[in-house]
Amino acid sequence: MLKRQIRRGEVKEVEENGLNLYLQEMWYVKKRTEAIRTIALKEKTTLFPITNIEFMTLQIRKIIEHIAMGNLIANKELYEEYSAKFSSNWNARYIFRDLERLNFKFYPEPVKSDYTKEVEEWITINEDYLTKEDAIKIYEKCGGLLHVSNPYGSQIDVSYYQEKMPIWYKKIMNLLNQHLIHMVDGKHIFFITMNGNGNPQGYKFEQVDE
Repeated sequence: MLKRQIRRGEVKEVEENGLNLYLQEMWYVKKRTEAIRTIALKEKTTLFPITNIEFMTLQIRKIIEHIAMGNLIANKELYEEYSAKFSSNWNARYIFRDLERLNFKFYPEPVKSDYTKEVEEWITINEDYLTKEDAIKIYEKCGGLLHVSNPYGSQIDVSYYQEKMPIWYKKIMNLLNQHLIHMVDGKHIFFITMNGNGNPQGYKFEQVDE
């Protein structure tokens, strides 16, 4: 696994409104994952199995939208240029494509902190998380439940979504539990932790010369 070190003297923490806006998007993500968990564990219900699945798949789609929007607002210049376009044409595949053209490292990088060393390290997670490709496919798959199916066509396989929901949930949690967001300038990074039962927290680091 790749390792990233944050050494004293090499980075400095800075505050910026973009971080607060990003954390707001992550707060919404956290509430949506809590809503999914509540329905999945049958602590709450929408009364019917099909509407429970529809509710959870809608939250999955919204979470993927928050991931894209979070990166956009974290990079203020990109947001000012593309916010109108994205708000009027929400297609995850095209938006991810455009974001990647603007910032090839736009997607969250899942990490875990290693505190056993003298200097804290960020270790990149390389498996069992929601990849960009996963996000696009799942977003489109969940879109199949947004509309009433054609009674003369093939019917929606609800069992498919019931089977996949815990897998998707786990991948999202593994992606976002601790992650990095790379700024388009290549010099700044957000380090984000979803913080267990608390609110998401984050720090912005700036690369400085020794």
